[in-house]
Amino acid sequence: MTSQKYQRLYDYIHEYQRLIYDFYSKDIVAFLTTYYHISSKDTIWENENLFAGSYDRIGEYSGIAWDKILLLPGYYIEEVQTVIDGQEIGLIKENDTNLVIPSTYGFIPMVNDKIKFEQSFLKSTNDSYPIFNVGGIEKTVNADKTFYKLKLHVEQSITLDQLDEQVSNVYTFFDYDKKIHTLENAQFLSRLLIKNEQLKKTIKTNFYDPKSGFYFSNLI
Repeated sequence: MTSQKYQRLYDYIHEYQRLIYDFYSKDIVAFLTTYYHISSKDTIWENENLFAGSYDRIGEYSGIAWDKILLLPGYYIEEVQTVIDGQEIGLIKENDTNLVIPSTYGFIPMVNDKIKFEQSFLKSTNDSYPIFNVGGIEKTVNADKTFYKLKLHVEQSITLDQLDEQVSNVYTFFDYDKKIHTLENAQFLSRLLIKNEQLKKTIKTNFYDPKSGFYFSNLI
């Protein structure tokens, strides 16, 4: 008895899903951000109150360490909503917005992560954009491909210098494969892409015969 390989008729559904939805994080207009993700492996967590105070997030008494991710694209940013909140120190103006990132990036966002839009190396002439704090996270579905909607609030007192002092690892988003790599690996991959492009041009210039459409070696 011989077996014949075949595909079920409804396999086109999965093909359609791969064709359309797998490209969500590639084809939608993106906003480049610098993302400060709480490093769970390097952070020193304090489970007790110190001197009747809370755990410090920033400063010399803080054990929080950050993974700094450069050029991380975010999607579907919403219009900034301004809220006036009356507190003991006076009126506080809070700016809130939302941002979506896909799970294909390979990390799970956490509350109190920090996000900076258009940092100085992207817009050195006018880097006046605030730092946003992740105040809440909504997960779309429990599936292989999920999306995280981040609720962002403007930070009132934390500066970039304070965040950078507690950075333990620096990563960057590599657009070619849509993945996050260490800064050193991303630089190596960029140089490799440049060399491959130069090699392709050299081969097409020196070995390609336009009359026949073949590539010929110049070796004697």
